[in-house]
Amino acid sequence: TDRVRVNLDLKQTEIKTGTYSSNEVTNYIADNGSNFMAAPLSIGWSHDSRNRAIFASNGGIQRLSALATAPGLDLQYYKLSYAILYYFPLADDLTLSLTGNLGYGDNYGSNTTFPFFEHFFAGGVNSVRGFQDNTLGPRDSNNDPLGGKSKVVGSAEVYFPIPFMEDLDSMRLSAFIDAGNVYATSVSLSGMKYSAGLAAEWLSPFGAITISYAVPFNEEFGDRVQSFQFNMGSGL
Repeated sequence: TDRVRVNLDLKQTEIKTGTYSSNEVTNYIADNGSNFMAAPLSIGWSHDSRNRAIFASNGGIQRLSALATAPGLDLQYYKLSYAILYYFPLADDLTLSLTGNLGYGDNYGSNTTFPFFEHFFAGGVNSVRGFQDNTLGPRDSNNDPLGGKSKVVGSAEVYFPIPFMEDLDSMRLSAFIDAGNVYATSVSLSGMKYSAGLAAEWLSPFGAITISYAVPFNEEFGDRVQSFQFNMGSGL
């Protein structure tokens, strides 16, 4: 199944500062103002060849999107992103999945700075498990996650049935390795974060539910670690 999507939006953004606003926010306002009008045009394509939408064991899904704001308004920037998830059957009850997620954005025209509120984020569920959601990458002056203009995330996961319960089709286990990060400018493989762990998926009456336990390989001082994580819905 192939799908093409085209969106044209009109967005007005107003930034209000407070007592604890970071230097990055106040500096951005000083250079660019605090009220912006933008008209982003986005084009997206997706291709889905999975044998089923939930608990797939063969095929995959990939998505490519490009966004750029129209010239002549307050913000001129673009964003590119690509995500892929593929399943490879290794045996009757053994499936390998490989996931990749790339993103890049920058400003153009008269703008000198990429808007911080359009940054990419990484960490957590459907990203690099073992770290809290959206906490990887650059930090602001308050030591809070700031995100970045580029993003690289990847994962390898092997799914297998629960031992001695192979006939239970509504649950499965997996072992995974995650890697990724976001960056202020260009990607640096030496700055990648890694984690590994185990996960359990249950096809509940409310949809797919995943519980994972992950341990970071290269945790550093200040990283926000969260070993147990919970998610509802599919992976991509």
